[in-house]
This record gives sequence, C-alpha cells and structure tokens, in this order.
Amino acid sequence: MLRAAGIDFATLETAEPARAASVAERMGYPLVLKAVSDRLLHKSDVGGVILDIRSGEQLEAALQTLMRRMRSIGVELERVLLQRQIEGGIEALVGVMTDPTFGPLVVCGLGGVLVELMRDVSFRLPPVSDIDAAEMIDKLRTRKLLDGYRGRPAGDVPALVALVQRVSALAELVPEMKELDLNPVKVLEPGRGAVVVDARMRLER
Repeated sequence: MLRAAGIDFATLETAEPARAASVAERMGYPLVLKAVSDRLLHKSDVGGVILDIRSGEQLEAALQTLMRRMRSIGVELERVLLQRQIEGGIEALVGVMTDPTFGPLVVCGLGGVLVELMRDVSFRLPPVSDIDAAEMIDKLRTRKLLDGYRGRPAGDVPALVALVQRVSALAELVPEMKELDLNPVKVLEPGRGAVVVDARMRLER
C-alpha cells in the first residue's frame, strides 16, 4: 500500500533465521535486524530490534541475542526481518487515527519513539493540502529540529510535507484503514527525502 501511494520506505526482506546470512549478503550492510511475530506490537519495547549490523559476524551474534530475548518472553523466533539501515535523519511520525466523531484524522509529529511521551503532535481532517501539511508541521513545538537545531543537519521539509499529503490521500482512498502508524520516518537532509523505517496498519471491514 505504501508503494502504491508513492511513499518511500527502507528496503526490507523477511527470512527464516537460518537464511538470514545469505539474505544479508545480497542486501548489503549496514542492516537492522527485527523480530517477526504476530504477538509483537512494538518490537523495540521488548528488545526485538538490533541496529547497526555491519558484518556477517555481527549478524550471527545479533540473531543469537534476538532468539534469547524472544524466548525470555515466550515467543519462538520463526522469522526475522532484515532492513537497510538509514543513517542520520530527524525522526518523525506520520499516520492516521480514527476518531469516533470526526472519522479519519491525519497526524504528524517529530521525535520518533518519543512522540507519544512528548505528546507533540498535530491533526487535520483529510484532504490535507500542501499548505495544511506545512501548518501541521509548523505547529509542532519541536519544529526547530527541522531547521538544524544546535548545529545538527536540517531536515527535508518539502519531503515531509509531501509524505503527509500522501498519507492523507491513503486515508481517503482506503476507508478500511482505521489506523496507520509510520514511526519512525527518517527526514533526511534537504533534497534527500523522507524515508519510512517502520510501519503498522490496522484494517477493518
């Protein structure tokens, strides 16, 4: 669905743990290793994500660590997800939630996994225009991060605006989609775009 909407996301592939090494060699490093299970909603909360894998030896060690962590919570690791690691960038959240009164709402925030803690988000009813999307971003208390806060690289604001618009279009075109959580989105340096790293979607009839 994201590909159909023209939304850029980090290359990924799932595999059985025994095939992870051959898949990794084909994809190239650096990679992120993630546990795959229907029982895991937020993988990072239970240690189901291991970053910055740069060799076959590191991958083997990460697989053993992941299996051990999953066994400790009663989950058998039958498959893993290997994903191209996106270096740098400013973490953002873009998504859709369904309000009982208003229906689908487009949501945007900065801070990745800290968004829920900081409660720094803005909402709009679809359709969201480019002006609406820019206003959503400008309302955020953490907006200065995109300007290059304290010497850090700035973010590609037009790419984030375009992503919010595409998510808005999805909310209108796919009424079965009751919830969409693109988090984190890596907003790269100006001209380099915004890339989705993790996505979760809830569908209903």
